[in-house]
Amino acid sequence: MAIEDIFRALEEQADAECSEILRVAEAQAASLKEEARREADRIKAQKLAVVEDVVKAKAGKTLNAARLEKRKALAAVRDRAVDGVFDDALVKLGKMRGTGEYERVFAALAGEALGGMTGECEILVDPADIALAEKASASLGVGCTVKAGASTKGGLVATMHGGRITRRNTFESRLAKVRTLAQARVAEILNQ
Repeated sequence: MAIEDIFRALEEQADAECSEILRVAEAQAASLKEEARREADRIKAQKLAVVEDVVKAKAGKTLNAARLEKRKALAAVRDRAVDGVFDDALVKLGKMRGTGEYERVFAALAGEALGGMTGECEILVDPADIALAEKASASLGVGCTVKAGASTKGGLVATMHGGRITRRNTFESRLAKVRTLAQARVAEILNQ
């Protein structure tokens, strides 16, 4: 019986060693599985963070593009409205020609443009205003040459020193100056 006891002892020892090896292997497998899960979670979190950053950047760009388009559309509407008002004003001013009121306005424009002019000068006007320009030049005592060289709804262009000095005092030039100020003011009001 001693041999049977030895075989039984060896078998029990082998079973114990197998159980220990299985326990260690299962512990290592669980540890590897847990480490793999943590690594997968870390990689997943990294990927999600990258995707989130890309989505945020794209959303920001889209939002900024939409805001820019809105501003452009608003500016276009504003500019069309201001242009329409000034175009209408120019048409109405152009209808003044031939009236007593226009003669007074032309005389005032000529006085501003020709004030302080010395030496040879030239007045460029619409052909319809030649007589008014000659009258204004004579009444101001400047003796400028009057030429039909400006296509304008009203007013005149005075030059001296061979064209190096030019004074524009036309309805168009006056409205252009005011238009810039009006567009800025309208933009300021709309942006409040």
